[in-house]
Amino acid sequence: MNLQGLAVSGPVGATQNRAMPDVKDIQDICGRLDRGEIDRARFLEQFTRALAGLIGCTRAGVWVFMDTAEGRALRCLAMYDARFDRMFGATDMLNAAVGPYFDSLLAEGCVIAPEARTHASTAIFADEYLLPLDIHSLLDVCFSVNGVLFGTFSCEQTGAPMAWTQRQVQQLRQIGSRASLTLLHAATAHGETESAALWEPSSPNRLLTLPAPLDPEPS
Repeated sequence: MNLQGLAVSGPVGATQNRAMPDVKDIQDICGRLDRGEIDRARFLEQFTRALAGLIGCTRAGVWVFMDTAEGRALRCLAMYDARFDRMFGATDMLNAAVGPYFDSLLAEGCVIAPEARTHASTAIFADEYLLPLDIHSLLDVCFSVNGVLFGTFSCEQTGAPMAWTQRQVQQLRQIGSRASLTLLHAATAHGETESAALWEPSSPNRLLTLPAPLDPEPS
């Protein structure tokens, strides 16, 4: 894994993390969905809210790989924004349109961009995504289901740059290893909204259905 761009976490970060959710809290949220105590929408809200709290970022989301007529893409399954304390959607990221980002994500398993507006892999998002939403930093980490690449966790910082740490990357990887099957369940559950095509990790040529994103971003 390429750790370029990572900062060294110190005592201050460790003190802050003790007051934040931990990986066990996210496991508990997964258990509620698995037991049928919460529905898909509530699970995704609680999961991404806890993800933002654990990492200490403004926005946190879950994206899944899928096939479209234009090629491979990432689709936003859920995105929580702490500034508004609510969920938002996002448009699909197509491989053809954001090749440098996809190349880095697939080669390294993550994209670490403290200065996302000028980073080689994420600068392509500047005009249409980063600048309008005041996003300065991105940290995206892949996760797999049964050993097959399935999606990414996306952490975004607004207002000022975030110096991402190795601890934050490791936390996201831990979450992926413990929550991947529940995320598969959430991604493939039928909702009330219009469905879209999604890669099934066990067989890339088969398609499942995925509810379309939630509310659009604020203007």
